[in-house]
Parts: sequence; C-alpha cells; structure tokens
Amino acid sequence: MKWEEMSQLPRETILALLNDALRNTLRIDGYWFIGMEKQFGVENAIKVDEQVWRRFGKVEASQVKANFKVDGNGIAAVVKALKLAPTWTLWGDLRIEQISEREAVLQVLKCSSQQERLKAGVGVFSCKGVEQGYFDSFAETFDPRIKVTCNFCPPEKYFETLWCEWHFGLKAARK
Repeated sequence: MKWEEMSQLPRETILALLNDALRNTLRIDGYWFIGMEKQFGVENAIKVDEQVWRRFGKVEASQVKANFKVDGNGIAAVVKALKLAPTWTLWGDLRIEQISEREAVLQVLKCSSQQERLKAGVGVFSCKGVEQGYFDSFAETFDPRIKVTCNFCPPEKYFETLWCEWHFGLKAARK
C-alpha cells in the first residue's frame, strides 16, 4: 500500500497498523537477538546489541525532538521525550518521574523482552550495557551534561514488578 493510500484509511485502521508495526519492531529485535545468541553466543550478541541500541537512542531522541517539538535541554526535556518515545509504547511498562530540576528516575515495571526470555526458558540476560548505551545517547541528544546511572537491572537484581531502575542526573557545571 502506498503512503498516500494509507493516509486515507480510517483512524482506527491506522492505529491498528501502528500497533502492529510497533509490536513487529519488538519481535524483530527479539528474533535478531536470539539468532545472534545462537550463532555467536550471548556475550557477542550483547556486544552488538549495545552498539545498535546506543546508535538507536540518538536516532529516536532526534525523531521525538523533531516530531513532538520537544525543545530545550536538561532533565525536563529528557523526561518529556522519554514519555513520547515510541519504543517504550509496547516494550514494557515504563514510569519516569522528575524528582527535581536536576534529577529523574526511570523504572521499567514490565519488561516484555525479559519476560519472553523467561517464557522461552532461556533465562534473563544482562541488559545493562544495552540500556546504558540507549539512555546515554538519548539523554546526550538533549543535554550532554546528563549522566545516566543504573541503580539495578537483570541479572544481578530485578523483581517481577520492577525490572530495572535508572537515575538521570544533571552534572554540576564546572567553575
């Protein structure tokens, strides 16, 4: 179907197609990772995944910035942008709270990827480097002074209702 035809579809149909596209993106990522893991081992799959997600964080942040007109820098801009990032729409249940002008905490309450791995019987994988790269490059797109720190994530620590937690902090300006 051509773009011109698609844009004429009823809103409900367009939303259903968007939902399918987002779910398929999640599936492709999962299938890709499983294939890499089987072919080259989990450590190598994670290394490549880290590179991919670091690059994608910047791309997605730039798209959100442009499409939703998220202006400015600092923690408030990153929080607003993360709430609008399409990746998190279906990836999991995300909660992000701005604590102050200089800090925010992001929590993943439900992680579809890790839950699917558990269902498949392959266990959780160490996602810290993958998420670190994504969040670092996402935040840097808005403000290079933002430092992202993992408070906890699999496999070291996670809970059924809280998979990981990340701190976003604005570094103090040098004098």
